[in-house]
Amino acid sequence: MARIEVAGEGPVATRAGAPPGGARELGVGAEPRGRLSWGRELVTVLLGTWIMIGLFVDGWAHNNLSTLETFFTPWHALFYSGFIACAAWILWQVDRRYRAGSRGLDAVPAGFGLALAGLGIFAVGGAGDLVWHTIFGIETNIDALFSPTHLLLFVGIVLVASAPLRAAWADPAEPAAPGFVRFLPVLLSATLTATVVAFMFMFLGAFIDGAGDLDDVLGASYQGEYVTHLTTVQDVSSVLATNLIVLAPLLLLIRRWRVPFGTVTVLLGTIATLTAAIEEFRQWWLVVAALVAGLAADAMLTRLRPWHDRRRFWAAGALIPVVVWTVYFATIAAVQGIGWVAELWTGSIMWAGLLGTALAVLAWPPAMPAAAPAATGAATEADAPATPPPAAPARTAPVGAGGAP
Repeated sequence: MARIEVAGEGPVATRAGAPPGGARELGVGAEPRGRLSWGRELVTVLLGTWIMIGLFVDGWAHNNLSTLETFFTPWHALFYSGFIACAAWILWQVDRRYRAGSRGLDAVPAGFGLALAGLGIFAVGGAGDLVWHTIFGIETNIDALFSPTHLLLFVGIVLVASAPLRAAWADPAEPAAPGFVRFLPVLLSATLTATVVAFMFMFLGAFIDGAGDLDDVLGASYQGEYVTHLTTVQDVSSVLATNLIVLAPLLLLIRRWRVPFGTVTVLLGTIATLTAAIEEFRQWWLVVAALVAGLAADAMLTRLRPWHDRRRFWAAGALIPVVVWTVYFATIAAVQGIGWVAELWTGSIMWAGLLGTALAVLAWPPAMPAAAPAATGAATEADAPATPPPAAPARTAPVGAGGAP
């Protein structure tokens, strides 16, 4: 048995082979409160990574091959085989609990109820995709991202990929300050979920094509003022959209945990790497910029410590985008040159910071006044109408006094 220290409680025994880091570490084989063990949740996200790689390979094919004529392709095989493996794994976890005596929802691991729904949605979307391609043909470019059957597939993936995150979020025994290894299934779960969203919005992917780089600006200028305007709008939108896709899950993680160093790097670096792969790493330096920016943001979080202070949390929401996009535009300036005027690229950084601040305030809003009525509309004692005094008993006139005899 390995021994670990829990703050204020002395050494506590745990299973051998427990992942290091954080308080109240759980052994790889332990399954508290209906939750899968650390190792089984890690297997789930690794199988989800298989699906994700297949998804991005299929996205590469839709964007770069104009001769797609059939549903049965190697990249579809990679994508759907990942789903079959992940579905088999999740269903096996339910079955082993059922055979152990659990019944009904008790047989479903914590956080995996929506994952089962996601498997069904994905299966419907996959069957529908085959029919859709047979009737309407194979989509290319942005068309593929708006196909109804593809949207069903995306929803299914999100529900499956986010299962370990949901399980950990609701677990009261989850350590508030986990080490990197202990936090890995949760981090990968959040990263895969955000990466699916980044895939769905790849037409606004800032790491696919550099925003405001000199070559694109000059190329657009040769085609007239209108094309220049559209290109500028798309590039600015790509920065702001990517900013939200990265920052939303990151702030949620920071709100729930004292995230370990490397969290921003993994999240941002994965999104940048997979989206850049769709265009065959044509601008690979943007991936390097994402990794450097992630490390810088991780270092800033370590110094800022926004875990238990609302204002520091708001500051993190503002400063993380400033760090990320400053490194991003500095890299473009060094490698390609920036074709934008200073107002555009500096304003894009400031807008990213403002949006990050807004997200942080939404994630951790100001405290409600203690005397404020409940949001449900229930009246407080001060708001309740006073109880009227009891009515005085009616007087009875004496017999014969001013009345009828």
